[in-house]
Amino acid sequence: MRRLRPTDGTSAHKRAAGYHCTKVKTGNTKLHAELHEEMSLKLADLKAKARAHEDAEDDAVAASATSDAAEIALENVIRDIDGDLAKVDREDQTLNARTTVFPEGYGKEIDPEGASQLKTLDALRDRIAKFSGHPLVAAMLAKFDAAHEAFKKAIEAEEAAEDAVEAAFQAELDARRAIREQLESAYGRLRDFYKARPALAETFFLKEGRRRAAKEPTG
Repeated sequence: MRRLRPTDGTSAHKRAAGYHCTKVKTGNTKLHAELHEEMSLKLADLKAKARAHEDAEDDAVAASATSDAAEIALENVIRDIDGDLAKVDREDQTLNARTTVFPEGYGKEIDPEGASQLKTLDALRDRIAKFSGHPLVAAMLAKFDAAHEAFKKAIEAEEAAEDAVEAAFQAELDARRAIREQLESAYGRLRDFYKARPALAETFFLKEGRRRAAKEPTG
């Protein structure tokens, strides 16, 4: 019997399990029926876990795209604030608002990426809020808060999606292990059943390299 390794992928596990499941169904004893039923359940579980893992990965890609879009929107708001603060300073040059809010330029505020950018936003808001008495700055704060909240939620959703991918993959690995354990159990029970001719047990398991050769393309 070909023994699967933990490093073998899901497709290899499905192939070995599917072959065994179908082959034991051709037997006419209670044992063969039991083995068919046991593997059917484990194979169905592996397929479901593999699909769930794939769906989780798709969700993570979507969450990443949403997070990136929210980050770009936030950075655009920060750029707009820089421009609006320049207007405030033109109205009253004694305020020095733009330099106070962006002492090293707004570029420093938008350079961090992803979750790391969240760490800088509270301090940035505090600096903007120093000039909240100005009507233009009050409007800036409202836009900033909305963009900040949207970005924060998007980052949280992205992190949750990444955690879901890890959990789904672990569930898939557990389902693979169940397949390997079932194959080992079935092999031992079939050898006991065919104790006079234990080699017959081998016929119920996929052999290494047992796949049809690919056809040569025509035309």
